[in-house]
Amino acid sequence: MLEEKYGVPWVKVNFIGVQGTIESLRSIAEYFNDPELTERTEAVIADELDLIQEDMDYYKSKLKGKTAAIYAGGSRSHHYQVLLKDLGMSTLMAGYEFAHRDDYEGREVIPNIKLDADSKNIESITVEPDPEKYHLYLGEEDYKKLVEDKKLDYYGGMVKEMEDGTFMIDDLNHFETEEFLKIYKPDIFFSGIKDKFVAQKSGILSRQIHSYDYSGPYAGFRGAVNFARDISMGIYTPAWGYVKAPWKNKPILDGVIGGE
Repeated sequence: MLEEKYGVPWVKVNFIGVQGTIESLRSIAEYFNDPELTERTEAVIADELDLIQEDMDYYKSKLKGKTAAIYAGGSRSHHYQVLLKDLGMSTLMAGYEFAHRDDYEGREVIPNIKLDADSKNIESITVEPDPEKYHLYLGEEDYKKLVEDKKLDYYGGMVKEMEDGTFMIDDLNHFETEEFLKIYKPDIFFSGIKDKFVAQKSGILSRQIHSYDYSGPYAGFRGAVNFARDISMGIYTPAWGYVKAPWKNKPILDGVIGGE
């Protein structure tokens, strides 16, 4: 709607993970097509990589081969997989609670999705260019080329970056969460706050990545180091593996069968 009414295009960016941040910065610079901006962008990337490379190499040596499961919203289940790959880790399962088909499958499904604001009250929306405020930054040919190259108005979706044999899930409940953790035993489970405790009571390290468990930040180049540090600390301090939920040791309720 912003694009149709004001001429403002859409680009998908991701500042979680080293590679994700690099690709996002380059995509923004490419859109503006300014040689000076492109040069400055590459200089920033080089400087930031120089600052974090030693730390990232160290944490990768500690985390390579470890496994994870992710169940979080707001593109996190996709974008954190990029950061885990930066550290040599693999994702066994990833999914969302409130996602749509395009979050999983990408923009290819958009033509089949009905555009509306609220299907219960407003069946359809028609947007027309604003005669005073519509403005294209790019020329029509440049814009079409970026769209054709999937640099604008495109998101590939989560499934394209997941390995064969891994699980993409939707709207996971607590029982399914427990069963998955029991069977596949990932080294760490990333989730929101309410799912975190299911994992911990199962003896599996968990970190909720909506508020970073009051650590972070995890975005950008140096955020990747913060993330690697926190994950390494957790995996190499396996306290939750020694914990047994109290109801597994003794009953927490007493009762009798009716009438006895």
